[in-house]
Amino acid sequence: MIVTSESLSHFIQLGGIDWKELVRVLSSIGLEVEREYETTIPQNVVVAKVLKRIQHPNADKLSVCEVDIGTEVLQIVCGAKNVYAGQYVALALIDSVLPFGKDGSTTITKSEIRGVDSFGMLCSSTELGLPKLNDGILELDSSIGELVLGRELYTYSIFHQSVLELGITPNRGDCLSVLGVARDIASVFNLIPKNIVANEPSIALGVGRFLQVVPHGDLHSSLLYRIIEIKEGYTPLAIALTLGLNGRYKQCPMSNFAEYATYMTGVLFNVYPMDSNNVSNNGKEAKLLIKADENGLESVYAEFHENETTRHTKLTSIGATFYEVEKHDYPRTFILEASFIDSVLIANNTYGMDKTKLTHEVLHRSVRGSNPDLELGMNFMCKSLESLNSNLYSGVQEILRAYSPTNIQMTFEYISDCIGNTIEKEEIALLLKRLNFRIQATCDENFFIAQPPAFRNDIKSKQDIAEEVLRLYGVDNIHPKKHIIEQIPQTTQAYITHQKTKKLRTKALAHGYIECVHYVFDDSKKLESLGFEPLNEDKKLLNPITSELDTLRPSLIPHILESLSKNKRYGYEGIRLFEIGYVYDKDRNARQNLAFAMSDYLKTPSYPNPKGIGLDFFNFAQNVSEIIGNFECINTASKFQKSRLIHPYQSANMLQNGVIIGVMSKLHPNIAEMYDLGNVYFCEIDFALLLAQQQDDKLAKEFSKYQANKRDLTLLLDKNVSFRAIKSELEKASLHDIKEILPLDIYHENDDNIALSIRFIFQSMHDTLTESQMQESLQKILDILEQRFHAKLKL
Repeated sequence: MIVTSESLSHFIQLGGIDWKELVRVLSSIGLEVEREYETTIPQNVVVAKVLKRIQHPNADKLSVCEVDIGTEVLQIVCGAKNVYAGQYVALALIDSVLPFGKDGSTTITKSEIRGVDSFGMLCSSTELGLPKLNDGILELDSSIGELVLGRELYTYSIFHQSVLELGITPNRGDCLSVLGVARDIASVFNLIPKNIVANEPSIALGVGRFLQVVPHGDLHSSLLYRIIEIKEGYTPLAIALTLGLNGRYKQCPMSNFAEYATYMTGVLFNVYPMDSNNVSNNGKEAKLLIKADENGLESVYAEFHENETTRHTKLTSIGATFYEVEKHDYPRTFILEASFIDSVLIANNTYGMDKTKLTHEVLHRSVRGSNPDLELGMNFMCKSLESLNSNLYSGVQEILRAYSPTNIQMTFEYISDCIGNTIEKEEIALLLKRLNFRIQATCDENFFIAQPPAFRNDIKSKQDIAEEVLRLYGVDNIHPKKHIIEQIPQTTQAYITHQKTKKLRTKALAHGYIECVHYVFDDSKKLESLGFEPLNEDKKLLNPITSELDTLRPSLIPHILESLSKNKRYGYEGIRLFEIGYVYDKDRNARQNLAFAMSDYLKTPSYPNPKGIGLDFFNFAQNVSEIIGNFECINTASKFQKSRLIHPYQSANMLQNGVIIGVMSKLHPNIAEMYDLGNVYFCEIDFALLLAQQQDDKLAKEFSKYQANKRDLTLLLDKNVSFRAIKSELEKASLHDIKEILPLDIYHENDDNIALSIRFIFQSMHDTLTESQMQESLQKILDILEQRFHAKLKL
């Protein structure tokens, strides 16, 4: 919503209010100022009058004008078609700088145009930095003030005004008009809005003699009609500039007056010309019918009688469409229509309709709430039309629907409790009265009945009234209070689980895995062929959804393999999938699992690896560890051996913090062939066990600032001794300076023995380790391994 200081001055007197303070207050009461600027006119642009216009001797499209500026008459060459003698225009004198041109400005100089001297420039609205109003020069009229030849335009208030762009919330439809904004300003600064009173009709002809309005059925709309005769039709410059700043200027003068009255007062207007064949068949009398159309919208129809037949022509739908006035010579007689319909009713009736058949601007206003004060709007419309040579007919035709006022039972104590501060009841009553509420007192001094004004259709409850009091009282005037009750932490186990799950999902996505979701049902025959146990007889599904989905899945992997297979057939390489879902044992006990699967490549062929990077057990394990955290791989447990998915040589249990959380394996070649897959690795993890091992992130971790050192040992061992057993034994010994123990390589010495190379990383938290200290630790290691595993140092 755009309002200007000039438009506001029609309703309130702003002379004593600081503009910066006004901007601050508007934002504080909910009418957020999104932009503030001023309209300006360059200096040395003056009021002038065209005395004479002749054709340019050397150019068909140019004119030579004699222009009076009060102190002298200047010769001006002009190319505009709308120049004529007796016209008041805006003249840019020599040395004036206009806001247009290649670099954003143009300096006016004496020039010779086709052999004729020109001493200035007649300006269009856009050349002065104003909105476009026509295709020619800007024509001045008395609506901007007294036209004094030679007076600079920037001294007229209409050309030098402050502009505010307001962000209006959907509930404040009343502030989609200048009057609505002016009311709020008057409430804050305790101003008295001006009364809008039109002059008495200039002719005694009554509306009833020329217009008949007939309602049909039980209507919900209110309508008010007057008739006016316009002898000369044009849009006064002050009105044109106001509409232009809002992007609402039209070329039809009467459409501009209707738009201007709606913009200023919030009352919806239509204008029907009596000389139109759609409105009257004789140009003198008209009969309007108000009834519902085929869509249930209350509409205005014109009734015609021809050859003993009656026909109805639809003019507008109330609150939904706008009547377009066709061009015609003046004088003309018009029917002025002010209308109102409840915002909820029009919103419900137009819901789902083809909006191309409706007028967006009209519907936007009516759905958010137009002004029901039709008399005020009509008075403003008629007063605006007084600037034209016009005759207003006496009397009105109206259809008024009686609206029951909204009465809200309130207590002063409730308002204070909502706001959080104690406000005196006298002050609350005063604030509400300044907001145009009616207050009905009762015998109980704390209890009262509040009646919102008719234009505030958004106020329905006690909370709305408390908000209105707070809005006017001022948020800055509310004194802060300490919390009476200490806030209870809302972190629950469910929330912690959700956060950990969300974090794992995010990591998986960051590593290129795509989440998939499959049915919890599966094919029992296929599962049995893959080595999974079927449901117990008494737990089987009695009414499966299909014959292929006749049991509950015991694992996430079979469905994932099907998805891998489908994607491979579509031509995708290096597919990565993961899923979090429920699986069921043979007794139908549910648990949540997490599964990862990767096929063919760790990195697909692309520069700088034209052949890609192959996938193996170890880089898959490292990839998964970057998502779920570090884990160890130990020999596969016997419970997984029944599954035909497990590879006989490349599989392992996943051990995290001493707990087996799942299994990792390469897909068995026979199963890979069954699914038409190649190199596939997968893992399936008990999700509850995994989450139990996930540690909360710490903001800081202790680290050593001293140097780390590496030492390698190669040991001769029995072939049945695993690295994990060695590492576990050394960890029990609590050798504090050993930071990490890593396997390097393994050699088969003979049928019974192996040579295992192990790397030890030494680092102290307290000082730099000496060689003798590290040798001493290595000797302890050798002693432990020799005693426990009969290990010998290989020389």
